[in-house]
Amino acid sequence: MKLNEMKTYLAAHGAEEGVAYSHGGLGGGEITGIEKIDGVWHTYSSERGKKQGYRAWPSEEEAVADVMKYAEKFARAYKLWRD
Repeated sequence: MKLNEMKTYLAAHGAEEGVAYSHGGLGGGEITGIEKIDGVWHTYSSERGKKQGYRAWPSEEEAVADVMKYAEKFARAYKLWRD
């Protein structure tokens, strides 16, 4: 799955960007983020106003899969997820 597909899927289930995950920025709390830096996809934790714990991925799809599992888990835990 590509980033744009992930965004559409998560939004359809109530997991909005900035709430359940972040794309290139900081979220409203402790959430997982994704961004492309110098041609490489990275995931990170958005915590206490900082991006930390960067992890590089060989492909966009692998980075997206990592964010997906955390975003869905977050959305379900905070009762944001809609089936």
